Amino acid sequence: METKYATLFGGAMNITDSLEYNETVMIGELLVEKGYTVKNGGYRGMMEAVSKGVYMAKGKAIGYTCATFPSTKVNSYLTETVVCNDIFDRLRNLVNGSELFIIQRGGVGTISELFLCLDIIRKKKENRPRIIAVGYFWKSILKECEYLISDNELEMIEVVNDFKEFKIKL
Repeated sequence: METKYATLFGGAMNITDSLEYNETVMIGELLVEKGYTVKNGGYRGMMEAVSKGVYMAKGKAIGYTCATFPSTKVNSYLTETVVCNDIFDRLRNLVNGSELFIIQRGGVGTISELFLCLDIIRKKKENRPRIIAVGYFWKSILKECEYLISDNELEMIEVVNDFKEFKIKL
């Protein structure tokens, strides 16, 4: 059986006691239940949360870290760590082969990852990966981008408010 990959992009902020963190743990568990191997950036915050969920469900979480961030500690829930040469190598590994992208709250890096995924998949005619952005705030961010991005492209991003809606969409 071929491995199914899902990639989660999200910030490294330290919010372990938040509802958002806890729901991202549940996303990790659900992804394992649905047969996915989960890829992420390997650090703390949302990346740690999804890895924790995968770990709890006895699945596989691969963290793609970056050699140019040597002082950044990886999260302890990863089953495998791949150290990439630079940010571009890291992004290539996170994107290649994934059929599902989950976008959580983050910063500039997360926003750039969302638009990188959109740029890649908009060019595919078939077997197009899905993008699910988790959080009510994505609707307003994407609304502000409507002058730059076509309606067809915006429709490729599914926005859900929380884990309950994510579970239904998945």
